[in-house]
Amino acid sequence: MTLVLTPAAVCQCFTLVSLCTSIADPNWIQVQNCSDSSSGLIYGVAFTLHAYQNLTDTGPLGGLHGWGMWLLYSLAALCYSAVLFSSSSFLLDFLGAAVTRSKLVTSLHILTAFIGVMVVCVCVACMSVIEHNLQRAKSQTERLCMSAGESFYIEVLGLLFSLLACALALKGRPVPIRTCEYLSVDGADGDTEPLIGGAEREE
Repeated sequence: MTLVLTPAAVCQCFTLVSLCTSIADPNWIQVQNCSDSSSGLIYGVAFTLHAYQNLTDTGPLGGLHGWGMWLLYSLAALCYSAVLFSSSSFLLDFLGAAVTRSKLVTSLHILTAFIGVMVVCVCVACMSVIEHNLQRAKSQTERLCMSAGESFYIEVLGLLFSLLACALALKGRPVPIRTCEYLSVDGADGDTEPLIGGAEREE
């Protein structure tokens, strides 16, 4: 088995790190008081795991069964799918499958980039729903503001690495590293002797 650390595999490794970091960080979208930013609500992939325990925090999402909540569930599913395909493409590329199974590895790179685009689009759609719900809530006394959290920007960075890995995978197949070979020359007596280290032995 030949281990080949291609540029596409390196970029995909950074993509995988960015995805895992954005999933672990719960702050994808934050809603806070415009006059007091010390406290507020944060929404993200981690919020979907305990949404039923925080029913009062789902107001900006349109409730527990609102569009914002369903978009968060979609965001979580896409993020975990992106981790699966990103890790698969990285491992197959690193293990040398990019040479023997180039179409499969390239397809995984493309699919990872496509899912990354979907993650960003779903997050933007969820922010639009939250912004719309905040504007509709005219009866509340305090004014709430919505902004993107650090996890969103980490995901955008991971998407850039994924697109770069996709471009490098489409550029061409990696050249495998061959092992050292012996060179041979014809001796004076017609026999063939190997050359080791480029030096010729003379009797």
